[in-house]
Amino acid sequence: MKNLLKNEWQKVKFPFWLVFLLSIITVSMTTFTTYKTYQIEQQLQVYEVGFEYFILFYALVCVIPTAWLMYFERKTYYVKYILPRAKQRTYILVKAFMSMVIGFVMIFGISLISLIIALYIVPEVPERISSFDLHTGAPISVREMRIFGDMFVEHPFYYGFISSVWKGFIGSLIGLFGFVLSVFSRNLFVILTGPFLYTIIENYSLSAFGLEEFRLVTSFEPSTIYIKDFTWASALAGPALLVVVVFVYVLYLRMIKKKSTFEL
Repeated sequence: MKNLLKNEWQKVKFPFWLVFLLSIITVSMTTFTTYKTYQIEQQLQVYEVGFEYFILFYALVCVIPTAWLMYFERKTYYVKYILPRAKQRTYILVKAFMSMVIGFVMIFGISLISLIIALYIVPEVPERISSFDLHTGAPISVREMRIFGDMFVEHPFYYGFISSVWKGFIGSLIGLFGFVLSVFSRNLFVILTGPFLYTIIENYSLSAFGLEEFRLVTSFEPSTIYIKDFTWASALAGPALLVVVVFVYVLYLRMIKKKSTFEL
C-alpha cells in the first residue's frame, strides 16, 4: 500500500501544486484588498472577508487535482495493467484516501495561509463596531456575532486554525465525492464540476425552504448566517447530507444499475 500511495502522489503532485499555488495567489490578493471595503472590528475579520470569495469555488479546487486521474485510467484501460499487481479493493481505497487527503490539505493549507496573511502581514485595522441589531439599531460586538466569540477575539489564531481544520475536513468529503464520480461517470465535465454543482444546488434548495442554517456552506463558514441560528446541527447537517448523497449514489449505481467499478 505504501508503494501505491507514493505512485498516486507522483501522478497528482503537479496538478496539486499548480492548483494550490494559483489558489494561494488568488486568496492572498483578496485577503490584502477585500477588507478595505468593509467596516472591520477585529483583525480576524480580514481573514473572513478575504476568504469569502474562495468559498464560491472551493469545491472545484478540491476535485480538479485528482478526479481526472481515475477517468483517464479507465479510459486508457490502465487499470487492467494495475489490477493484476494490486487487489481492486486496495487500489480503490488508496485512490479514495489520496483524494480525501488532497482535498483536506488543499483547503486547510489555503485557509491557513490566508489566516497568517490576515493576522500577521496585513496592517492592523482599528477596532470599531461593525455590526448593529436589525431591530433596535444598537451596536453589537463581534464577540456576540461569532461562534466561540471569546476565542475569536482573544485567541484569533487558534480560532482560525480550528476553522481551517474543519474546512479541510469538508474539503476531504468534497474530494471523496469527486473520486466517486470519477469511478462511475463517463463524462469528465460531470466529474470535475459535479461537486461544485452539488454545492450550488444544495445551497439554493435549502435556502428556498428557509433552511439556510443546514447548508454545507454554513458549516464551512458559520458567519454566513446570523449566529443565533447556528447550532451543532448547523455544523454537522451539511457534511452529513453530502455523505448520504454519495452513499445513495454509489448504492444506486452498484445495486440497481449493476454498474461495475471500472466500467466506462
